[in-house]
Amino acid sequence: MKKDLLRHLDFIVIDILAIEYALVLTCLLHRFWFPQDTMLSWQLALLFPLIHLFQTALFDAYDGVLRRGYMKELSSILRLKFFSFATLMFLFYFLKMMPQLSQRMVAFYFVFCIPLTYCFRFLQKFYLRHRYNNMKYSRQILVAATKINAQNMIRTVTGSALRNYQFFGLAVLDQSMIGATIGGVTVAADRETLISYIKEHVIDEVLLDIPGPAEETLCLARQLLEMGVTVHISLEDICRSLPNRSIGEVFGCNVMTASISPLSFRQTLAKRLIDIAGALVGCLLTLVIAVFIAPFLWLRSPGPLFFCQTRVGKSGRRFRLYKFRSMYMDAEARKHELMEKNRIKDGLMFKLEDDPRVIKGIGSFIRKTSLDEFPQFFNVLKGDMSIVGTRPPTVEEYERYSPHHKRRLTMLPGITGLWQISGRSKITDFEEVVRLDTEYIENWSLSRDIKIILKTIAKLPHSGDAF
Repeated sequence: MKKDLLRHLDFIVIDILAIEYALVLTCLLHRFWFPQDTMLSWQLALLFPLIHLFQTALFDAYDGVLRRGYMKELSSILRLKFFSFATLMFLFYFLKMMPQLSQRMVAFYFVFCIPLTYCFRFLQKFYLRHRYNNMKYSRQILVAATKINAQNMIRTVTGSALRNYQFFGLAVLDQSMIGATIGGVTVAADRETLISYIKEHVIDEVLLDIPGPAEETLCLARQLLEMGVTVHISLEDICRSLPNRSIGEVFGCNVMTASISPLSFRQTLAKRLIDIAGALVGCLLTLVIAVFIAPFLWLRSPGPLFFCQTRVGKSGRRFRLYKFRSMYMDAEARKHELMEKNRIKDGLMFKLEDDPRVIKGIGSFIRKTSLDEFPQFFNVLKGDMSIVGTRPPTVEEYERYSPHHKRRLTMLPGITGLWQISGRSKITDFEEVVRLDTEYIENWSLSRDIKIILKTIAKLPHSGDAF
């Protein structure tokens, strides 16, 4: 994270300058139009840049900044400023850090920040584009590939909105095509003329994309390295089918890493912070709900208020899951008697129409409204679960899993998830559940989590089914 931030230090500096200029304009406007409002400009001048830096690190806001076009850049700035100002409002007005700060001032500050940040970034990109068009400041890159891979490779290296390199030329290595055109680019060399072509031209780096045995690629790479040329070896052909690829280091070894889950450290941290904030609110609501349902539950079925059960979480870790008890005390013993009525094949989940083990009245009510799930916020606070994730199976269900079923446990299990908002009462095929869970894991994003939470809230009165 530190390395990524330093790499885009120029954009960090201009963003902070835009923030400070926005504050200057806000102060001038306020003194002219609203002299009676309280001014706390120096607090904003110090605090908001810190909030901005925290948000950029948390959401990896500068990732791909050179590749973004103007509309994507605007979208990125709007998203970043929204979260930054939401944090600012939380600190000022909910935590009462500075209750005397004018809301009108904060609103103007927000309005000025967005166009100024956008304009400053636009000017910076204009400057960088002008600078990188000069051979002195840009890296000259030659692509050497087979004919099949050449077109995709050209599309990749020329697709960025802004590049700190120049695409110098193309060499096709598996046949002689000098003078021919691929993807609008003229082939400049083949395998026989590649070395002499590089010797005669200003080329800093070569990107190799040669499928097949590694020996040929390594042999050519050594030749280029002897000439002092930086060599990049594409692994796309070898690892094309692996999801979420990245280069890293394990035990001092350089490795290509692939994972079904795309979460980076920053995204994991953001998800955990949201879980903690949501869990604190959820735990308070759980205590309030407990006060109201406990008497009714005890009258209908004397026994403990909470139901605890061992569930299987991330990568097979076991934990104790908490729920409000919605069934009679002998529910677990009677489960085996009812297995033949299970709607899910192979016993990989247990779903039953009109489950006779549910306590009449209060049990049916808290299950229908999903109030029985609220104690799981304590699991979220402990770190066993997340607010959004996949359904945690029982130990018995987990022991029946096939190897490919375990992929749904790649992330922390959740109180709600994609399966729950996709008609869980109607899904009777466990493979469909696995498909939905896998889709959620592979395409995770913070915005998608928020959408799932909102859809879950909208469906609460009609959920009619529980874990």
